[in-house]
Amino acid sequence: MLMDGREASDDTVGLRQFMASLNQFLRGRADIIVCWPTTSDTWKEELIATARTVGGNSLTPASADVTISGPPKSAWHDVLERLFIQLDQRLEDLGISGQYITDAVDSNNTVGDFLGSVRDGIASRVDMVQIAQDLPEILFVVTSTSAVVGEANRLRRAGTMILKAEELVGYSPRSEAGKWWQERNNSPQHHLAYVISLFRAKLTTMTPSSVVYSISEYGPEDMRNAIREKGITKSTTNADTTFRSTDFSKFISGAGMNELTSTTKGKTSESALAAFSYIQGSSARRHKTINQAICALAEKNVPGFAASSGTFEVNLGEQDIYADAVILLDDRELHLEFHHLSDAHCKAASIAAYIMKKLRVYSNHYNITPR
Repeated sequence: MLMDGREASDDTVGLRQFMASLNQFLRGRADIIVCWPTTSDTWKEELIATARTVGGNSLTPASADVTISGPPKSAWHDVLERLFIQLDQRLEDLGISGQYITDAVDSNNTVGDFLGSVRDGIASRVDMVQIAQDLPEILFVVTSTSAVVGEANRLRRAGTMILKAEELVGYSPRSEAGKWWQERNNSPQHHLAYVISLFRAKLTTMTPSSVVYSISEYGPEDMRNAIREKGITKSTTNADTTFRSTDFSKFISGAGMNELTSTTKGKTSESALAAFSYIQGSSARRHKTINQAICALAEKNVPGFAASSGTFEVNLGEQDIYADAVILLDDRELHLEFHHLSDAHCKAASIAAYIMKKLRVYSNHYNITPR
């Protein structure tokens, strides 16, 4: 039994009553050991004195007073690294330099104080910046053939769908945006991973059938007629089923992803592929219309996704800088950025170049990085 009562108490009467009850309970339970960690020697001595007054040395024998030392300073880097592995985080994600960690090791006496110092650094670099600058949460939605899921998985973290900075640059290092971010990655405060954390940027996908049925349900008449000619008829059941199978749906509904692989699953009918090809080919001219249809289907299936009260092609206040959609999801606002790709361009490199370009726009607009 682990007691969580490290803070000292001035309730002497309550402490004596508790010790009396504990002593009586333990006398009949030889299979239970009580551990009571403390960080104050004064509080520890008070606990021992009270326990011995109530139950004698049998309740707290001399051998039970054990001092536990934390890991040496030389191991604190390893402790932090293991925590980051569990949290799927890196220093770059948090805008923290290696020198900051070294200074934190030198200036603290216990590993707990060290981790607390790192925690405070993370809060000041991420949480406080998000609040002070009122940064939006960005959700990328990439649509293409079924291969899009596997290609996107190369660029995001399992389960969370958070973008991976190293992979974004690695898949498109020669793109204009890739070169731009490589120059800024030398500074922890301008690193792409840090910017991703600030904007809580995530990547989701939709496959052809879900996009096609979004248009069949909520698209304009001319687009519905065009895909009908390609063999796709309106079907509410098919629209709901195909949408719910997308990781975009799973993210906004909070269902989460069960697996993250790079292999293509399932088979898309020729009629759906032909209809999607038509829709994708129209995206340069009908981008807003396609996005509105997708969001309308999303709202039907995820009530907390308030597409009908959202706004599309939102001017961010600078020339030619727009968010595709700004929509409330339960109690938070999402900036959605849609990218509709043909099968020929459904590659991790193309997706990475697009995302890095958009993140550059956002980071410049909110003065996170130098232009």
